[in-house]
Amino acid sequence: MNFEKQSRSYEKEFIQNVSKLLVIPSIYEEDKNYPYGKPIHEALTTMLNIGKEDGFKVKDVDGHAGHIEFGEGEEVIGILGHLDVVPPGEGWSTEPFTPELKDGKLYARGAQDDKGPVVAAYMAMKLLKNEGFQPKKKVRLILGTDEERDWKGIEHYFSQEEMPVFGFSPDAAFPVIHAEKGLIDGYFTFSSNKPSAGKEAIELISIEAGDRLNMVPDYAEAILSTSKDIPSMLEGFLSKSEADGKTVVKEGRFHVSIEGKSVHPSKPAQGVNAIVELLRFLKDLPIKESLLFQSLYSSFSSTSGEQAGLALQDNVSGSLTLNLGSLTYSTPSSLKLGINLRYPVTERGEDVIKLLQQIADNHEGSFELYDHLAPLYVEKDHPYVETLMNVYNKTVTNKAEPVAIGGATYARVLETGVAFGALFEESPDTAHQKDEHVRIKDMVKSIAIYADAIYQLTK
Repeated sequence: MNFEKQSRSYEKEFIQNVSKLLVIPSIYEEDKNYPYGKPIHEALTTMLNIGKEDGFKVKDVDGHAGHIEFGEGEEVIGILGHLDVVPPGEGWSTEPFTPELKDGKLYARGAQDDKGPVVAAYMAMKLLKNEGFQPKKKVRLILGTDEERDWKGIEHYFSQEEMPVFGFSPDAAFPVIHAEKGLIDGYFTFSSNKPSAGKEAIELISIEAGDRLNMVPDYAEAILSTSKDIPSMLEGFLSKSEADGKTVVKEGRFHVSIEGKSVHPSKPAQGVNAIVELLRFLKDLPIKESLLFQSLYSSFSSTSGEQAGLALQDNVSGSLTLNLGSLTYSTPSSLKLGINLRYPVTERGEDVIKLLQQIADNHEGSFELYDHLAPLYVEKDHPYVETLMNVYNKTVTNKAEPVAIGGATYARVLETGVAFGALFEESPDTAHQKDEHVRIKDMVKSIAIYADAIYQLTK
């Protein structure tokens, strides 16, 4: 079959289907009726209905996840994606939940992460089905609902459903990603009751910054009480910073806001972390907490973790990355700092956690582990990995090799699985950023690659 030629005829239907999902603001919400909120439930139902209307077998697993199935056989090949998204944030040039197509690009929150790639994989299944192909294994497009938060949906799914013999997640980039760094989310709590650096001419009232550990924060705000000229101080600071910011006076207090650049936390050096910049501003002010902020900035401002004693790396997956994802201060005695850390695949998670606890001890604080995902690692010469690589290289006419990333995909919940697409080397990476988008030509090419991959894995 000429999958590249056939995939082009599915472009219009791809846009129609993915747009049905992109209009749904599928962000986690507390809800007594739905596991992850009504919008996420609506997205799951919408995708399952698309599959049902096209004649596929579909299953809703207690509202936690679902799948669209194609083929027969004893074994299952899984394709794992997710329908939930992170909050859109500010500064979009389009409406984040109103899909807009311009210059060959489709803009909306979730277009790239991960609704666009999910629908591309679905269209590949439909292409094969329409061509009369009969897979000798079951192909299941498994639809997660809580990937951007706690992964509870996919955990529930596999407590009820069969584990695939192999699978891939279209939630990253091509070629095959055979290794994913370990992931740790956690919180440091530090006391601010330390000796003052000098005369306290400014009182820090509160700090609120970051709402997701899995996003480099683009906004941070501190409230200060003082007679000093805070606007001039901030202006001087911003003249030497990559961040933007402003000061607003409310009820006699200065509300200082810092605006950075949000990116995916697996590549924190590509963003501008508003928390790091706020710490850099506050640490030199005459406030009671200045010594604490000097210490925290010194330890945590580097995205490599080097200054904190976390400079870990290996030849398989590269260096550790560190993202300060949240910061809160609203009492006169404590500060809570949230981190997202990606560590090399050859490191032991328990050893990294011990290092984090040691860092807390060194700062006279405490560390609380919130979540830990062990690394993913599949050998490059695994037969299924080689199959996917052959498909990719045949389509892209390239001599690529499997790669490692810092991102975390559903591939790591599989006994044997990898990430596979849907971005290409030249594709813009806009996940978790304002104006998130995908190029339509990339999605069409992905449909061809996924159709060929399913064909080769199940013929």
